[in-house]
Amino acid sequence: MTSIVRGRLKDNAWTDQEVIYRAPIELFRNPGGVHYGGRLAFDKDHFLFFTIGDRGDQRGAQNLSLPNGKTHRIHDDGRIPADNPFVNTPNALPSIWTYGNRNAQGLRFHPTTGELWSHEHGPRGGDELNLIRRGLNYGWPVATFGMNYNGTPITDITGRPDIEPPVVQWTPSIAPCGMAFYTGDAFPKWRDHLFVSTLRAEELVRLELKDGKVVNQEVIFKGLGRQRDVITGPDGSLYVLFQDRVSRLVP
Repeated sequence: MTSIVRGRLKDNAWTDQEVIYRAPIELFRNPGGVHYGGRLAFDKDHFLFFTIGDRGDQRGAQNLSLPNGKTHRIHDDGRIPADNPFVNTPNALPSIWTYGNRNAQGLRFHPTTGELWSHEHGPRGGDELNLIRRGLNYGWPVATFGMNYNGTPITDITGRPDIEPPVVQWTPSIAPCGMAFYTGDAFPKWRDHLFVSTLRAEELVRLELKDGKVVNQEVIFKGLGRQRDVITGPDGSLYVLFQDRVSRLVP
C-alpha cells in the first residue's frame, strides 16, 4: 500500500527522511499489483492531497474504512486536518477527501481558480476527468461508462443523483497518465489550459476549461509513443516524458 515520505535535498543528497503517511497494513487486503495511484498535490495552504488507486478491489473504493480508491488530504507533516469531511464518521479513515475513484494518475490545482482537478483510468473505456470537491462520491464501480476488459458489463448505471459525474469521459480509453496546467509565457494563448499525457492513445491532449467545464479539446500530437508526464518548464516550454526520452515543445 502507498506510503509517503518527506525529506530534504542537501548537497545533492537525500537527508532527514520521515514517513508522514502509511496505510495500516491490516487494511491492505488485496495484494494485487495494479492501480496504485500515487499522485501528490499541495494547495496554497500547504495541505497535501494524494491519490490511492483501488488496487484491483473495485468495491473497496466505496468503503470509507479502506484507503484504496480514494483522494486523501493531510497536513505536510502527516497530521489529519480537523475539517476533513469524514473525521467524525464512524469507522471512516479521517484522511479521506473523496471516494469512488478507480485509479487517479493526474492531480493538479488550477493556477487561477484554485480548483483541484484529477483524471483517472477507467477499465475498458470510461476514463474520467473530474473536478475534485470535498466529500463527494465519484462513483466507481457503481457508476461508470466503462466495461470489464473481457467485454462484460460492470454496471448499467452511468450516473445517479448521489454521484458526482465526470466533467469529461473518454470512451474508448485514452489511458491518461500525466497532467499539468500550462503557466508559461511561450504559448500565451494556452495559459491555464490543461494538458494530459496518455499511454494507450499516445496523444498529448489540450483541454480548455471554463466555469468547471471543458469547452474545447485538441490533440496536439499523436503516435509518437506512450507519455508518462507533461510539465511547464522554467523556460515556458512544455516538456513531455515519454517511455524512453524527454521532449521539449516550443512555439
